[in-house]
Amino acid sequence: MLISAAVSDGRVTGPNLVAVTPRENEVERWSRAKVWLFSLFNRDPRSNRATVERLSPGPGDRVLDLGCGLGAALEHVRATGAAAAGIDPSPSMVEKASARVPDAEIAVGSAEEIPFPDARFTAALAVSTYHHWANPEAGLAEAHRVLAPGGQLLIVEGRLKRSKGHGLHSDGAGRLAETLLEIGFSDASVSEMRVGRHDYLAISAIKP
Repeated sequence: MLISAAVSDGRVTGPNLVAVTPRENEVERWSRAKVWLFSLFNRDPRSNRATVERLSPGPGDRVLDLGCGLGAALEHVRATGAAAAGIDPSPSMVEKASARVPDAEIAVGSAEEIPFPDARFTAALAVSTYHHWANPEAGLAEAHRVLAPGGQLLIVEGRLKRSKGHGLHSDGAGRLAETLLEIGFSDASVSEMRVGRHDYLAISAIKP
């Protein structure tokens, strides 16, 4: 059953949505037209399924998607029996994700200001969204806050051959792992993922 959402003054509301007014001029928000164009070619990238499989949630887990987009990863999370929640700075993305995964808890929001309480989730993931974060350190600190003790953060980004672009270079992934330790995570690691013809870097850490 589809659950409708209403958009008013930047707020998205509906039975399965948390109403949040995002901060202005600090995070990237996609227009309705850009979201529509993106949805034509990116309804379910294989990297979403691969990331959820690597995270390996199950019944009893509560998983947050940081930058849920169209809801593909949320759909895969729900298929495991875990509870799913997501945030995205674009109200149009939130509308589409909410319709696609009506039993997920979805909010307009950014990684830098996650609209959920402390220790709410057993896992959090970010699939090709980390490079969009306006303030990465603030986003990592927020992820730490909303994770329960023992919770895992998994960030997956396309592997770059150069230091600039949409993704992460291996040097940047190493620095990210160091930052996670500084913020208070433990067991930070960087590994490679191959999904189809594409190479990714997976950065994982645990909240003690």
